[in-house]
Amino acid sequence: MAAAASHDVTGRAAHGALARQLRLARQGRSMLFPFIGRSARFEIWVHYPRHDAIDATGRWQFYFHAHDSAEPDSARHPQEHGHIHLFRRSPQGRLTHFAGLALDARGLPLCWFATNQWVTGERWSAATSLVRELARFELRLRGPLAGAGLWLGDMVRFYATPLRQMLLQRDAALERHCARHRQTPTQAWVDRRVAVWSSLPVNWPQDALSAAGPLTQ
Repeated sequence: MAAAASHDVTGRAAHGALARQLRLARQGRSMLFPFIGRSARFEIWVHYPRHDAIDATGRWQFYFHAHDSAEPDSARHPQEHGHIHLFRRSPQGRLTHFAGLALDARGLPLCWFATNQWVTGERWSAATSLVRELARFELRLRGPLAGAGLWLGDMVRFYATPLRQMLLQRDAALERHCARHRQTPTQAWVDRRVAVWSSLPVNWPQDALSAAGPLTQ
């Protein structure tokens, strides 16, 4: 029964994410539009939305931005246009990086990734704490980013199982790095040789199409 329920959740999430992208595509728009479509000019490093998006519960925060493509970055996907940073938010407003999602110029997902602490200045949490959030993950917002929040929530739920592995691999990679370089975790978190501890390539929308079945919308 548990496996069937999990499959149902995955299928609904796949269908939801695909349907939202399809509705935008019929308007000649991509998943980038909710973030940057209303801006007169797109600027690298700037957060879209400008002051980040915070869900109705106050537990989650996210934004889209892009790095300078001229700067060498071995951790960046070669087709990446920009990426979403998703954070868990404490009642005091302190942020823990949950996952990043790279998008190409068409707004299609390329990969998930788990960053080092210095990249976002996050408050580090163990993967065992973060993966507990996957089973009940949800984003609810009002305004222009409401649809993008629902889409991102569907993406997290659809990839929940591999995201769990990615986060656990993040901590395992940190542990190996500390042993190899004789560093404490605190030292490793600020080691600029490491920007990304682990990543999860995705094949979108093929991954979702195989789970969701035919779309009728």
